[in-house]
Amino acid sequence: MTAEGRTTDEQMWDNLEYFLRRVVPAAEAAGVRLAMHPDDPPLSPMWQLSRIMRSVENFERLFALAPSPVNGLTYCQGCFGELGVDHAATIQRFGARIHFFHCRDVAGTLEDFHETFPDNGPTDFPAMFRALQAIGFRGCMRSDHVPHLATEGGKNDGYGLHGNLFALGYLKGLMEPIFGKPAAGGRPA
Repeated sequence: MTAEGRTTDEQMWDNLEYFLRRVVPAAEAAGVRLAMHPDDPPLSPMWQLSRIMRSVENFERLFALAPSPVNGLTYCQGCFGELGVDHAATIQRFGARIHFFHCRDVAGTLEDFHETFPDNGPTDFPAMFRALQAIGFRGCMRSDHVPHLATEGGKNDGYGLHGNLFALGYLKGLMEPIFGKPAAGGRPA
């Protein structure tokens, strides 16, 4: 138990709705896009706290609470992979609601998984990037957690420099043939 006590799904949905009703109009006025990240891992409850961003259907409910186009998501490829989704189909389903994209791969099951490098996991990254290209994705994308490398020493927080440099190089090598080579300003031509 935590200091907050136990929470239920409906309490969390009520809190989220309260938040969105106040924040979405301000985000619209400021030209800011919101990007809800899935629970990581998408399991509930954890420590007796309900976690509601744990399914594709729950993201649909998020969008229904605040239909504004500024209300979107961070497509964390690892979290959605833990759910066993078809990435291309899910990307197509969410379309313009995807405002931010995390690239990380996982192998195993939702209850027992490990992170892999993007070239060494089960995800078909070229197909996933083609799906992003097909929906016209132009948001931010970054590598996410990577396995710990012996050359990095210290604790494994998933954000080691050497591992992320490898992941970024691999992802960039896949992205250019699909999205095009970035122009001088950083966006594909």
